[in-house]
Amino acid sequence: MRNGRFWGVVVLLFASIIVGVQADSKKPVVYYIPFREIVHRASADYLIRALQEAQAKRAAAFVVLLDTPGGELQATRDITMALLNSNVPTVVYVSPSGARAGSAGVFITIAAHIAVMAPGTNIGAATPVSGDGEDIPKDLKRKVMNDTIAYARTLARQRGRNEEWVVKAVTEAASIPEEEARRYKVIDLIATDMGDLLRQIDGRKVKLSNGATITLRTRNAPTQEIPKTWREALLTFLAHPNVFYILMLLGVYGLLFELQNPGATLPGVVGIISLLLALYAASVLPLNALGVALILLAFALFIADLFAPSHGILTAGAIVSFAIGSLILFQADSPVLRVSLWLVGTMTALTTGLFVWIAYSGVRAQFRRKESGWERLIGQVGRVRAKLAPEGMVFVDGALWRAIALDPPIEEGEYVQVERVEGLTLYVRWVPSPTASINHNKVEQTVSSPAERPSTTEEVTT
Repeated sequence: MRNGRFWGVVVLLFASIIVGVQADSKKPVVYYIPFREIVHRASADYLIRALQEAQAKRAAAFVVLLDTPGGELQATRDITMALLNSNVPTVVYVSPSGARAGSAGVFITIAAHIAVMAPGTNIGAATPVSGDGEDIPKDLKRKVMNDTIAYARTLARQRGRNEEWVVKAVTEAASIPEEEARRYKVIDLIATDMGDLLRQIDGRKVKLSNGATITLRTRNAPTQEIPKTWREALLTFLAHPNVFYILMLLGVYGLLFELQNPGATLPGVVGIISLLLALYAASVLPLNALGVALILLAFALFIADLFAPSHGILTAGAIVSFAIGSLILFQADSPVLRVSLWLVGTMTALTTGLFVWIAYSGVRAQFRRKESGWERLIGQVGRVRAKLAPEGMVFVDGALWRAIALDPPIEEGEYVQVERVEGLTLYVRWVPSPTASINHNKVEQTVSSPAERPSTTEEVTT
C-alpha cells in the first residue's frame, strides 16, 4: 500500500514538472526588430511584415528598436497605420544611446501603444521639406503643413500624448532629449536596455484596436528577433539614395565602354547588372523622372561634344544638366532621401574628367603618326639590299621592298629613310648609319641629326 502511494507521488511530481515545462514553453514571446535606417517603402514593408508575423504568433508585445533620421511621409503613414491597427501591444524604443527619432521617427514613436527612449537619445525635427532639402513653395507649403499637423494631432490624441509639442515639432522643427520628452509626456518611459524595458512595461494596460484592453506580462518574457528576409535585406541596401545613384552611373558607364570597345564583355555585363539592380531599387524609392532625364541628357551632350567642331559648349551644358539632375533625383518630403552633396560633386567631377580625357585623346590621335596601312612606313629607316641607281631593293619593317632613291646612287649596306609610298614602291633618301663603332670599346653612338653623306662606305675608326 505504501509502495503504491510512493509511486503515485513520483508520477504526480513528474507530471507537474512536464506540465510546467510545457506551460513555460508556451509563454508568450516578445518579438522585436532593429529599425536603424531611412524610412522608405522597403523599410516600411519590413516593419509591417514583422508586425503581421508577431500578430500571427500572438506575441506578448512587438518592440521596434528605432534609430532613424526620417524619410518618406507616405511610407511613414503606412507604418503608423499598421501600429494603430495592431491587435498586439506595440512598443517603439528609441535606442541605443546616441540614437534619434528624427522627422518621420517622431510619428512612428507616438503611434505605438508605449513610447520609450534610452538615455542619451533625442526626438523631434519633423518639419516636412521638399525632396532637395529646400523649403516647400509658399502655397504648397500651407497645404502640406496643415495636413501634417492634423496627422500629428490625430496620432498624439489617439495615444494620449502631448499634442502641442508634437505640433511644435512639425511647425518649428523642435527637438528634445529623452528627459524632456518624458516630462512633456511625449513618451512614457526611459529604459537603459531591453531587460529594463520589459520590467518597466510589465503590468501596464493597453487598449488594442479592437477595443479590448489587455495587461502586459513581459517580465522575464523570452525575446526573439524577426530578421529581414534576403529580399528585404537586399532591397533595403539598394534602396539607399547614394547606392542607387552609384549603380545607375555604373550601368551607364558600363554600356558606354562596351559600345566603345565591342567584345570587351566585362563592361557590358557590369553595366547591365548595375542597371537591373538600380531598376529594382527604383521600385521602392520616390524617383524623380526629370532628374533621371537630366542625367541621361548630360551623357548625350558629353558624347555629342566629342563630334562637335568646337569643343566646350556642349560639355558645359552637360555638367550643369548632370549636377541638377543628381540633386533632384528623388522627389520626397525629407532631405535624407536625396543623394549626398559630396557624392554629387565627386561624380560630376569624375564624369567631366572622363569625357574631357576622351576628347583630349581623340584630338591627340589626329596628330599621331599612323600605325597602320602604308603610311606607317613613312619615316622608317631601312637598309639597302640591292644598290639604288636609282632603283633597287631595301629592307624596311621586316620585309624587302622595291625602292627608288631620291638622291642616287646609294650603295648596298647603306641606310635610307622612307619619304613617301606609292603603291608597292618606296621613295627613299640616304641617311647616316644609326650606329657607328668607335675604337675597340664598341660604344654605340646614336645619330639624331642628318650628316653629310661620305664619299665611301668605310667603317669609322680612330
